[in-house]
Amino acid sequence: MEADGNEISRLPEELLASIISRTSPPDAGRCAAVSRSFLAAADSDAVWSCFLPRDLPRFAEGVLPHAPPSKKGLFRCLSDQPALLPGKLVMTLCSLEKGLTAGWRSS
Repeated sequence: MEADGNEISRLPEELLASIISRTSPPDAGRCAAVSRSFLAAADSDAVWSCFLPRDLPRFAEGVLPHAPPSKKGLFRCLSDQPALLPGKLVMTLCSLEKGLTAGWRSS
């Protein structure tokens, strides 16, 4: 066994990230506490991009004043507050078991 305490930590980071991305945001946070290798995988953009709405880049471009440096930061930012989109639409994101879902309404 390695210093992290388990054999699964020896798996490549890309494989761990792929596995974690099939869970939920709270589970990804829990995985980050397992070991250093799980932390690296759980904090990766590959994981957090799976929790964001698929059509987000098209709608979110230019909406946030300061773009977060990571997909995890973007997830946190968008789940904390609604965003006003071009065309007077308000995007509200609701945290779900598997990620976020977007709701639209005219402002």
